[in-house]
Amino acid sequence: MKTDFYEADAFSGSKGEHYCTIESDYRWEKGDEVWIEAGGRRVKLRITWVNVTVKDGVVSRDLLGLKL
Repeated sequence: MKTDFYEADAFSGSKGEHYCTIESDYRWEKGDEVWIEAGGRRVKLRITWVNVTVKDGVVSRDLLGLKL
């Protein structure tokens, strides 16, 4: 499933910077921690929100996380 990683705004929780997009069937949950290496930098996120969307039979999700 298409999975997008975003930084969550610490105060509002809204979508911030987009870090990367991957194909993954892993079941991400709130509280999971992940290291993302992209664009020549390395960032650790704690997942705070998982948003799953089904559009025309295609499932995708957005993961929002706070930088640690």
